[in-house]
Amino acid sequence: MPNDIRLSELKVGAIINTSSGSYDSESEQKMLSILKRAGVVEPRMWCGGADHMEPSFADAAEQKLEVLIVLGGDGTIRTAAQACAEKGTYLITLPGGTMNMLPRALYGDVSWEEALKKTLTAPSVKVLSGGRIADKHFFIAAIVGAPALWAEPREAIREGDIVDTIEKGSVAFRNMFETKVRYLISKEIKGEAEAVALICPLISQEMSDWEQALEAAVIDVESTAEVIGLASTAAFGKWRDDRNILLTKTKRVDVQSSKDIPATLDGETVNLGRGAEIDFVSRAVNVIVPVKQCT
Repeated sequence: MPNDIRLSELKVGAIINTSSGSYDSESEQKMLSILKRAGVVEPRMWCGGADHMEPSFADAAEQKLEVLIVLGGDGTIRTAAQACAEKGTYLITLPGGTMNMLPRALYGDVSWEEALKKTLTAPSVKVLSGGRIADKHFFIAAIVGAPALWAEPREAIREGDIVDTIEKGSVAFRNMFETKVRYLISKEIKGEAEAVALICPLISQEMSDWEQALEAAVIDVESTAEVIGLASTAAFGKWRDDRNILLTKTKRVDVQSSKDIPATLDGETVNLGRGAEIDFVSRAVNVIVPVKQCT
């Protein structure tokens, strides 16, 4: 059930990634104005490019904030969610990138200004479950295996960098079917596949938010074209129409490979090494959303 929250009584901070596509020179003043109208007094603000995000998060952590607002791309937002999960801080995620996975799942496909205004008008706390790989959390989906290599080429295409797309795409193609991932799901289901995806309850088409599991999708395809198609839709859980997908629910997945395993966590590319344990986390992070989205 939703829990009402009085933001005007809490210590609020905001981090704005000026490298994100939704940022403009007026973003900081727009956010301050929206917060002021909602009764939030003297919020702490950090604005900077991608290379300033790490010190901004470090400084924000020292301020012992009760609410953190973040405007940025998927990588920045996952970092913020990770930090809030560790500190118990309430989180408001605003869409500043291209895919905007978590903000879109929480607030719909709207501008960051509209998402913030609606949230501040009737704020409530929503507890998100998610997944964890070592010390890294994810709240939308994790794609483990070769299809994760297509995250960077897709971003290059969106940014219009054709040369970079060709270079990164060539690397992805060379590695696509070179090494499969060995998986063990719930200590019962095992095998090899091109990729294993773990979908969180927040976006799963088959699970409700209250279900205590991740949805595991085992991908074993016959052509490169099919892998690219799956990689492009993976984040939003569009799995069930493909004949090459095995779906099950689980709290634990182990993956191994003879080479380093690429993965994307909520759209951010990471290297898992040659093995990893992926666990369901029932109470991963507290986000603030409009009341109607909590029901």
